[in-house]
Amino acid sequence: MVAREVITKTQTSRKEEFLSFFDEGDEPRTAIRPPPPPPRRPAARARRRADDRTLLFRRAGAAAIVLLVVIAVVLIIKTVLNHQALQSLKNYNANVAALVLAEDNQQTGVRDPFFHELDGAFGSSNPAEVPTTLQQSVSQEEGYYHQAEGWSVPSQMVGAQRYFVEALGFRYQALQGIEAQMTKALGASQGQTGAIRLIAGEMENLLTSDTLYAQRVAPLIQQALAHAGITGQITPPSTFLPDIGWLQPQNVAQRILGFVPTALGGTPTTGSPGHELLGVSVLGANGTATALAPSGVNTLPYTSAGITFVLDVLNSGTITEYAVETKISFHKVGQSTGCLTSTSQIRKTVPGSTYNSPIVFDGGVCANPNAFFNEPLGMTAEVLPLPGETDKTNNYQRYLVEFTH
Repeated sequence: MVAREVITKTQTSRKEEFLSFFDEGDEPRTAIRPPPPPPRRPAARARRRADDRTLLFRRAGAAAIVLLVVIAVVLIIKTVLNHQALQSLKNYNANVAALVLAEDNQQTGVRDPFFHELDGAFGSSNPAEVPTTLQQSVSQEEGYYHQAEGWSVPSQMVGAQRYFVEALGFRYQALQGIEAQMTKALGASQGQTGAIRLIAGEMENLLTSDTLYAQRVAPLIQQALAHAGITGQITPPSTFLPDIGWLQPQNVAQRILGFVPTALGGTPTTGSPGHELLGVSVLGANGTATALAPSGVNTLPYTSAGITFVLDVLNSGTITEYAVETKISFHKVGQSTGCLTSTSQIRKTVPGSTYNSPIVFDGGVCANPNAFFNEPLGMTAEVLPLPGETDKTNNYQRYLVEFTH
């Protein structure tokens, strides 16, 4: 065994020496190797740079798109806002025009109906109703005033709006003042002259309102429209005072009363003023009049409708008179009877003519009307004396009356 292993090792050693001999005689061989792969890190950096540039371009493109969208939105919003702003200016002008035209409407407005009621008010069919009718116009003008106060206006129209509201305020104040003085103006009391003067003063407020509108409101509206490039818009004029003649107390008296009182500069009349009370009657339910007896007790059934006394008055002077006052009063010993006094008025009397002056007696206005029933009361009926009237004994008559339930 040992010898065999030695032989095997010897053969193997000789084989290696034989191969080594041939190897040593040849030229050294150059090993051919494949090119090394490119370094990975530089390639990754290049790709990363390319990706960064692409991302940057994409972001720049997205930003540009967003910017364009924002610009477009801003332009659209600006266009809408500009349109709304222009439209708001037009709307304000239209609102002013509509209110002015409504105020000036001859049928349903304020100005014409108001002055139509003033003209000849003293000679109207029912002068006592004139203040009530005027109050309707006052309320209507007040509505226009508060309507304009509540408007929301564009900034360009703030100045015009301030003057417009002020002009309407002057008008409302003037109409209110005129209406408050009409009862005195239509009477023959000492306050008539003062009332006429106050009415003329209120006409000054109407003139002021017209001036404000013409010199401030309309020009400022047109100026704001022009600055905004708006054309073709009309701001209508507004004149409330019909003419400046209403500023003079004498003209006011002539138009309302139909004459100018002497206290206001009217031409003094020559002649003899005077009236005479011819008699008193009671108007029945069927329209017939029953004269009161000058002596004895006149028994008069009283109803909730009251009792209508009719005074028969003669103009016994030589002068045409206006606003002639008539009155009935009662007296009872030990009691206050002032609540039973009633008055009326004859608008105009011509010398030599007679007139009926009805006076409605209503005892229900007294706090305790039963205290005056079922017992005789003294009654005085009279036509009030005029300034300069010398004979006053025929201006009154006295009766005894008894009101029964």
